[in-house]
Amino acid sequence: MAGIPVFCLWVAALFSGCQPDITGVVGPSTSGFKIGIAALAGNAGLPADGVSKATIRVEVFTAIGESADGASVTLTTTLGTLASSSLTTTKGTAVTTLTSGTTPGTAYIVATVENVSATATVQIVNFVKSVT
Repeated sequence: MAGIPVFCLWVAALFSGCQPDITGVVGPSTSGFKIGIAALAGNAGLPADGVSKATIRVEVFTAIGESADGASVTLTTTLGTLASSSLTTTKGTAVTTLTSGTTPGTAYIVATVENVSATATVQIVNFVKSVT
């Protein structure tokens, strides 16, 4: 594909995939914030090895669409472990990592700002090596 930007190729090499756009922005919260979340885990998900990591990115916007600086974000997950469950946005963005556990399944990562929550998913899978 000749149309793939060099930046995307660099990000792919560094993070095993291009960073997804924030979609499914929800809100407004009681203070007018809107929130979106994205998980960067590669196309196949994370191995259920207890050490693999995915990047979790949260973006918070004001009611007029500007980046919300200093917004408090609370994160939870159903599988794996988050590096931080409480973040503060800088220029509207907060980033942490999800470390896979050893149980395969779908990790639901929920980011909450005030009374509004957005969800991203990461597949945690068992990879089977084929014997040849």
